[in-house]
Amino acid sequence: MNFTNDTPAIVISRTAQTLETVWHQVLLGIEEEGIPWCWQQDDDGDAIQRAWQAATRSPLLVGLAGSADEVVVHFRNLPPTNPLFRQAWAQDEDQLRRLGNNAARLVKGLPFKLSP
Repeated sequence: MNFTNDTPAIVISRTAQTLETVWHQVLLGIEEEGIPWCWQQDDDGDAIQRAWQAATRSPLLVGLAGSADEVVVHFRNLPPTNPLFRQAWAQDEDQLRRLGNNAARLVKGLPFKLSP
């Protein structure tokens, strides 16, 4: 559900080097919860800063960004240097999908899915 129009969506900040395929499981997790998302190209700053900036651009108050090592979920009402979740890309597919689920559940106000 990559929306590019004015639909409220989670904003995902990606750099020019980021391939969409590395985001696949995270995006599936967001989509499972029925929340739209959209890409924004942003090459400035670290992943935490870019995730917070994405959250400030999102009408849903949630933003994600990635670095070579991790993906970050941020919420606009948190301090810019304190993201909600940080997950290494090296995790298994279930954990990355759960991260996407939890980003969407933050929007919906539902409890987070915890690791088994």
